[in-house]
Amino acid sequence: MDYDAWRLAGPEECTEPDVVTCDQCDGSGMQIRFDGDPGLCSICHGDGVMPVEVEEPDGDNLYERRRDAAMED
Repeated sequence: MDYDAWRLAGPEECTEPDVVTCDQCDGSGMQIRFDGDPGLCSICHGDGVMPVEVEEPDGDNLYERRRDAAMED
């Protein structure tokens, strides 16, 4: 790949999602159930990690951003 094609290609896409440690089982993947027996975590399903939830901007935030952009013009 030549330089121009490389520059126009942009950054490589990340194929793995961002994850955080499960709060319910502290990353172990196991949790003690009501009957006292250990079992797979019901939140992360035994993985010990969960995908990061991206917060979507609410309507007020979007309105304020459009309003501010219109004031700058």
